[in-house]
Amino acid sequence: MNPDRSRHGVRTVLLVGWRPPRLLSTGIMDQNSLSRLIRGPLNFFRVNPEELRRIVPDFESVLPIPHRIFLEEEKATPLVGFPVLLSKDSRALREALERYLEWEEVVQLGETTGEVVDLKTYERVRRDYQTLLARATENATRSSFGRHYPSIFWLYHSIAISRLFKEIPRRVLRHDLQLGRERGDEIKYGMFERFLDTVLTVSYDVAQKVASEAEEEESHLFPALLERMRDNVLILTEDYISSDLAQLDSYFRGCLRLDGRDFRQRFDAMREWLDQRLATDPEIQGAARHLLGLRPEDGSQELLKRPGSVRFLSQRPGYLAERFLTPRLVEVWESLLLKLKEYEILLALRRLVIPVVEKKGWLTCHAPNPRGGQIPKEVLLSRSTRPLEFMSPWVVDPVVQRFGLIYDITDFSAIISFLKRSGSVEQDSSYTWIFRFQRRINQMARSHRLKLEKYLGDGALFSGRHPDRHLAMAIRLQRYYKRAIEDGFPFDRGLRIALNYGQYRLLPMQQDELGEGQRYEFFGHGIVELSRLVTGKAMREIDEVKNLLVSVGYSVPEVDQFFAPVLNRDLDVIDKGEEDRRFFSYLNRSGALINEGIVATRHFIVGLDEVKQTSNLGDVTVGKRSYVAFRLGAGVDSMVVGVRMLGKARLKGLGRVPVYEIVDGEDW
Repeated sequence: MNPDRSRHGVRTVLLVGWRPPRLLSTGIMDQNSLSRLIRGPLNFFRVNPEELRRIVPDFESVLPIPHRIFLEEEKATPLVGFPVLLSKDSRALREALERYLEWEEVVQLGETTGEVVDLKTYERVRRDYQTLLARATENATRSSFGRHYPSIFWLYHSIAISRLFKEIPRRVLRHDLQLGRERGDEIKYGMFERFLDTVLTVSYDVAQKVASEAEEEESHLFPALLERMRDNVLILTEDYISSDLAQLDSYFRGCLRLDGRDFRQRFDAMREWLDQRLATDPEIQGAARHLLGLRPEDGSQELLKRPGSVRFLSQRPGYLAERFLTPRLVEVWESLLLKLKEYEILLALRRLVIPVVEKKGWLTCHAPNPRGGQIPKEVLLSRSTRPLEFMSPWVVDPVVQRFGLIYDITDFSAIISFLKRSGSVEQDSSYTWIFRFQRRINQMARSHRLKLEKYLGDGALFSGRHPDRHLAMAIRLQRYYKRAIEDGFPFDRGLRIALNYGQYRLLPMQQDELGEGQRYEFFGHGIVELSRLVTGKAMREIDEVKNLLVSVGYSVPEVDQFFAPVLNRDLDVIDKGEEDRRFFSYLNRSGALINEGIVATRHFIVGLDEVKQTSNLGDVTVGKRSYVAFRLGAGVDSMVVGVRMLGKARLKGLGRVPVYEIVDGEDW
């Protein structure tokens, strides 16, 4: 995943996530794999799949799916998460948020103290933030395709929001000591209500706009994670909550209108009483052991994490409501406990956000030191890393540079038609053969660490970032095809292979509803080039003009007679000297590519020339053909390969493309 990098300056990326559980390798999110990403310190949420499903029953549509992010060498254990690019525009969004909340604080203080406020400036900075927020939200919504981009955006944006809101009571206190003590928390949550109204207005407007254009349900486009943040204010106003709830004094006073210190004192007293009862009361011991699966020696801390436990305890003999939680406070705790659990789920993902910086064309981040200590280890990320940029229309740049391999069986359709006329037995046998053939090819591709991008009927497209692996795969595929024919493979008229290095665009295919994870389709110039190379399809505008003339009424003999001079000049003539081989590729005299072997583009050859796993062996002449021979790989798995330049092929829609023939030098 490669960002559009510049040669100068430093650009920062945020990376959400860390080391991957095994179940994430498929890209499919389930409650087991997600629960493994939720790490401590956790004071209220119990890490297990059942609790996750209970707290966030719709987590598939709310929580973003982490992906593997490889390090430079692409062999070490990859990171997992979502790289978020902090571009100039992304930093502008953060700065607009800060300015808006600063002026929101000025307005709140003005309403409290009666001071005159410059409302024009306030409205201007508010509109500035709304504009940038709408841009990011719309980009994330339009580009999502089931990839949870809006949820990722709010997971990322809530980092800045929570840190700013956490500091509001202290800032008010510094502005006016008396006012801060009396109304600092009230001002904080008054600001939050206005801020939330601004955010929801922008999000609803964007969802309505995109829904009307895409003809989709508006409710499906509204950020699912934002809905939970709207109902649970903790994730947008706090960045850590300890087990003694000390950080929630502001929440109790400003949001619940309760005395947080009194609540905590009552809760501590109840916890001491529960510890005593767990040691002496058989009924409570039995309830803890048999109903909740707890051991009495685990103490009250674990028991109080279970929803409904305090409500149950408040009905027990010896419970002192006047000293412990009152009936009203019991309900406050039961509601708060669910919010705290949900808060820690989201916080666990948010806590794993780490900065990634681009230095001299590389993305770097500070990973935890595996040997311990306080000094983090700086690591380089793979050049394949493509960060999320919510301020750009695509969010993730769909253009990627890849080495590609495509193969095609010659006259596959004609052979299928012939076998169909031969009877059902022959037809079934042919399908069994092609199934085994493609299965074996897929196994070979996996062993060479190539990724299957799509099937193409009788062929397939593979991609990767290492040309030597593609070349080795092409040679072994050709060798396997020869053995398959010897064993009776019915599709024996030839195998065509093409190799290139070019631009591809990734089209995301949404498959979450089927439980199949995310899949991407390749399209664009790179795949067009490969398909032309493998078939040798040349420029044939004349054929299109001929068909047009015939369709409007001209007779076929008249059209053929008119174009005869041009067609005779570009007549395709086979070269018997070239085709006197099992696999061959050449350009005929009209510049058309005849490919019944392996061909590659110049960009592929240049990439191959930079590979260290090759050694030049000199020139080899076979008949009239001269090849540059080299050894690919080392040891028993090495192979001799020959390359010669064919020239510039005339390919339909691409003009003239420099192409090379690649041959297996096994017999040399």
